[in-house]
Amino acid sequence: MNLKSEQIKKDFQIQIDYDQKLPISKIMEKLKQILGQENCTIEKVLNKKVLIYKHGQKKEILLVAAITYLGGNGQHPIFKKRIQLKKWYKDIVEYYKNEINANVRFIGLYHYEGNIVLADFIKDTYINKKMNSSAAHVFTNDLYQAMKDGIFRRIDRNQNELVTIKYENFKKYLDNRLTTENDLLAIFKKFNEEFEFGTLITAKKAITEMYEAGWSKWKETEWPGWYLEYRFNAFIKKYMLENKAKYVGSSNKGKGELDFDVWFDEDNFYGDLKASDIAKKEAPGNDQENFLQCIDKYEKFWYIIYEHETIKDSEENNYEATRFRTNFIKEKGAW
Repeated sequence: MNLKSEQIKKDFQIQIDYDQKLPISKIMEKLKQILGQENCTIEKVLNKKVLIYKHGQKKEILLVAAITYLGGNGQHPIFKKRIQLKKWYKDIVEYYKNEINANVRFIGLYHYEGNIVLADFIKDTYINKKMNSSAAHVFTNDLYQAMKDGIFRRIDRNQNELVTIKYENFKKYLDNRLTTENDLLAIFKKFNEEFEFGTLITAKKAITEMYEAGWSKWKETEWPGWYLEYRFNAFIKKYMLENKAKYVGSSNKGKGELDFDVWFDEDNFYGDLKASDIAKKEAPGNDQENFLQCIDKYEKFWYIIYEHETIKDSEENNYEATRFRTNFIKEKGAW
């Protein structure tokens, strides 16, 4: 059933309206136009029509679908869209797996009032699924970011990777002449490489480390969040990156400044670091008034959320962390 959902126009305005789904034949024609008719063929592979784009020695096998709202009975968020992953997609991937210069892609096309955005659902994580009436998801914001910056990459909590691409940039993307890497994402990528993921970080380790480094928030109750901020600040200073991403958490605030953790100086916007228990269903947020004021002034905001598995002090360790924190604060004469 076709229900109304978020639609995005060329001028970035959001409307609540019905999908304007293009048929597969029309999608293929649109892609041939942007990729060059002379570079494209429509061929039957395993009795299925696929679009093949050739550039140099490489061959891109494009399995195309329309991006539409999830629908159902209206129980899904109106910003959440998808393509249907057909069972035969996996057969096509298998068919080409030994052809060195061939690459199969799952491509979705979004269309509304002439606005076209492409999505490349990176197949690696999807081909291990049954792919029988399953879906690959894309949000309105993914489309918006591609329209604004030309290309946008996101990895979801299930490690599915999505790249959204402005229609005019799709040929550059397939030709590997368009990158999603930018300086700010590279900073967090490097920070992540130095952080000890997959290991237990105890209150004893974190509080002691913050105290020895002179971090002002070392004795706070919510030490996981403060430890993340401490580590990020130390990383930024170590690599002298403050001209790009500067920690401006509450301990560094001046009067009248917005209460967020990170200021991206060259790009002129704020972000906030969050340490969140992976078991929590809701995402951590901020004071709504401050957040809206920030968006109104800078038109952009990043949440950088680090999820962790929490071992509750009261349930697992006989209040070991609480007892250590209390005794440590007393020992340092800071109670």
